[in-house]
Amino acid sequence: MTVFAQEKLLFTPSQKNSNPIPLIFAFPNEYTVGITSLGYQLVWANFSLRNDIAVSRLFTNIHENLPRNPELVGFSFSWELDYVNILNLLEFLSIPI
Repeated sequence: MTVFAQEKLLFTPSQKNSNPIPLIFAFPNEYTVGITSLGYQLVWANFSLRNDIAVSRLFTNIHENLPRNPELVGFSFSWELDYVNILNLLEFLSIPI
């Protein structure tokens, strides 16, 4: 069982329409650090509630099923020490710097 399957959501993600915009929403640190960020959770929940966006989460140590060609990649970060991790995640996604 994955960490994501064990989560208890306080909202119900929407049913996606036939062609949702693929989005990766990343936090450049481990899951246990990122998921405690209320700002990250709020933005992720708002994306999840939209039926025109298919949001996937990415952390440095775990990720959901990621789209092959995301139209959007977003980052939420809390401190400057995570800047290097942003570069590492871009490399992981094969996005040129």
